[in-house]
Amino acid sequence: MSNHTEKLFHLSQIPSFDIRIFTGGYTFVESWDHTNVNLGIWLLYWNPDTGAELEWNGKQRGMSPDLLFLIPPYTTFSTRARNPFRHFYLHFDAAPPFNRVKQGPLSFSSTYAAELLNRFQSGNGETAYALLCRLLVYEYLLRIPQKAFLPPDETVLDTRIQRAVEIMNREYATLSGNHELCRRIGMSLNNFHHLFRAGTGTTPKHYLLNQRMEAARRKLISTEKSIEEIAAETGYADRYHFSKAFKHFYACSPAAYRSRMQNRP
Repeated sequence: MSNHTEKLFHLSQIPSFDIRIFTGGYTFVESWDHTNVNLGIWLLYWNPDTGAELEWNGKQRGMSPDLLFLIPPYTTFSTRARNPFRHFYLHFDAAPPFNRVKQGPLSFSSTYAAELLNRFQSGNGETAYALLCRLLVYEYLLRIPQKAFLPPDETVLDTRIQRAVEIMNREYATLSGNHELCRRIGMSLNNFHHLFRAGTGTTPKHYLLNQRMEAARRKLISTEKSIEEIAAETGYADRYHFSKAFKHFYACSPAAYRSRMQNRP
């Protein structure tokens, strides 16, 4: 008599969801002091070295080499660095049901990421890199515990605030102000500010700054556009005002940031 232990199953309909990876890399970081970061996308961080910390909800957590972090959209957090470190990162979007994951950093064993990184470093070309990035993201999305999800009838943000951040994500360079935004989503200014801060942990002004700085950072890395062009495309009147805002946010000028990222090993 045989004893079958495998779990048999049949899927009549597989949910259709995908991920969109915006940017990623493996680089050496010397400065990583950012306050109240808040992006409407997922972040995956793994540091093979000690030296960096995440701060969320008043609590600090060291980013040790044995841990990989997933940070859900609309999580407000800060970063600190005690010394330089190697940093692997992916910025991506994930379709439902992952839009119901509660705010706050999630940590997992980094063993799988460390094994996969060896394949990244073998240099198999862009197609291989793209597939390896997806393997990594899917593996860690799979590890998110059920308790981290809101019930199907709940959302991370109020639906009106969700519409507002979607507008801000698309129109970060041209939005005229909160009055126009409130008119478009049908809210009073006071109620908008209250619900926005309650839902995201930051102000509309600071959230919009985050979107502009993230867009600028991507353009500096992935395009040959001039700093003047990037300034205009992210809502700044000229290079001077853009560079001042960028340096205040990233502790590095746009030109220096581009040079550093282009010359990374």
